[in-house]
Amino acid sequence: MFGPSERSAPYKDFLLAVATISIVFIAVAVNPVLGVLGAVFVPVPILYYYSKLGRLRGLLVFILSLTITMITLRALGYQTGVAYFFLLGSLGPVLSEVLRKNWSVETTVIYSVGIFLTLSLIILLYLSLVSGKTPWGIIGVHMSAMVQENIDLYSRTDISTQYVELMKENSDQIARILTGLFPSLILVGAAFFIWLNILVGKWLFRKRGMWYPDLGDLSLWKALDKIVWLVVIAGVFILLPSEGFRILGLNIIIILLFIYMLQGLAIINFFFKRKNVPVPFRAFGYFLIFAQQFLIFIVAGLGLIDTWADFRKLGKRSE
Repeated sequence: MFGPSERSAPYKDFLLAVATISIVFIAVAVNPVLGVLGAVFVPVPILYYYSKLGRLRGLLVFILSLTITMITLRALGYQTGVAYFFLLGSLGPVLSEVLRKNWSVETTVIYSVGIFLTLSLIILLYLSLVSGKTPWGIIGVHMSAMVQENIDLYSRTDISTQYVELMKENSDQIARILTGLFPSLILVGAAFFIWLNILVGKWLFRKRGMWYPDLGDLSLWKALDKIVWLVVIAGVFILLPSEGFRILGLNIIIILLFIYMLQGLAIINFFFKRKNVPVPFRAFGYFLIFAQQFLIFIVAGLGLIDTWADFRKLGKRSE
């Protein structure tokens, strides 16, 4: 078990939990930088206090924090919707319940992603009913707005005006393609989001001396060899003269790139541990990988090649 499950929790801990989570919510809403980076770790404090205080008090903390956040943001003139923070925060209790099962890391991520996407779908259907638009129409509008925001951002940077104009001319087509790729983008985004929270949660729980499931040595994690055939199938779909098949193939490729990126990161982590690379240098290395997009593709390629090369076995032999 995580902690003192349903037993009475100190009053101070309860108030501290509400204050901490409310501050995190509000900071993410009002600060653009935290809105991008901090939102990734919003579920962690909820996961921690839900596990520490027990289910009933944990849910009460979440509801009170959400209520305080909405009241505060409205008073400050911010229009951030309750659905956004509900979806982000709900992952805390979801992860806590799934982690209690002490499953493998793959099963833990799959179940968490499934529940998270189900909640997302319910919220999307609710928004569809309220707005009178189809769910896919809402996604299309969101993608168009995102493309326009990126064009506005690029127009304020040193990027050539010719490139910006090209994006403006093809903005509708870009938005349409992104809408078609939404299934894989949301799946990959949710899986990466959950994976990061699991890792941060592990660090926090161990530091606090609380129980956390043994997810095994993640530096040895490897995808099933058979999924390499999906790369071939996706490639065939992309080459077919049908836009539907091409979009399907691209969706499959995006998901596979993510899986092989995780395998590539596991390989890098393996060699970091073998060579006893100091933690600051490891953190800098991971920062570079995610800061430079081309490095992400190299890491994914490393994971794909590992299907045949088995780099970690070679690393053990060389010692």
